[in-house]
Amino acid sequence: MKRIILMVAAAAMLLSCGGNRPRTVPGQLQPGSAEYLANEGIGYLNNGKLDLAANRLESALKKNPRLVTALNGMALVHVYRREFPKAVDLLERLLQVSPQFYDAYNLLGTAHSEMGDYERAKENLLIAANAQEYQTPENAFANLAMLEIRFNQHDSALRYAEKGLLLNRRFAPLFNLKGLALENLGRLKEAGESFDRALVLLPAPDPLVLVNGARVAARLGERRKALDQLEQALGMTQDEALKTEIMRLIKSL
Repeated sequence: MKRIILMVAAAAMLLSCGGNRPRTVPGQLQPGSAEYLANEGIGYLNNGKLDLAANRLESALKKNPRLVTALNGMALVHVYRREFPKAVDLLERLLQVSPQFYDAYNLLGTAHSEMGDYERAKENLLIAANAQEYQTPENAFANLAMLEIRFNQHDSALRYAEKGLLLNRRFAPLFNLKGLALENLGRLKEAGESFDRALVLLPAPDPLVLVNGARVAARLGERRKALDQLEQALGMTQDEALKTEIMRLIKSL
């Protein structure tokens, strides 16, 4: 059960870091320039083509080692590849060039969290969450909630999730994280309501959130709801570990 909770929260965490869309299209820039290559790389990154993204972004950084968009994009590639020390190195370089690039603090906190460094993760995430200039602080609050869940600080996780929701009541990952915190605090009815809200807000049902909701529904004695959500999740996921967990939960019902 614990493994599934961490898988769900980690997915929300990486979603909160997402890649920035290119601010210009390649046709507006000089072909072969660092900016042109960086925009191509970010486009590939947003489409999940990590190898092509890395190729373009590395080429951009060879031409301009201080190009902020390329540094951030390449750091994201390393995060998605789970190469966290490499991501940290790039983000620290980026912040030397642009100290007010708050997405970098958010991503740096994520990388340190994945490396198990609670203090450095929290320090960077708090910078992003409390910066008046940061346009999406709910992302940092989601990552703070995830960090606290990872380190079994569930009261703090709930507090950060609720702070983020004060800023954006339609951010499904925060409702999911709030549900996880409430579940771990034994507040099952509220947890179920939070997972239900996350599912309503998502553009399409997420199998991991469905499993969370089903697990809580089962603990509340709502067997039919739990089975419905587990069967729906099973039909959606391609992840073998998650399929195994879903089947275990179905058999337990």
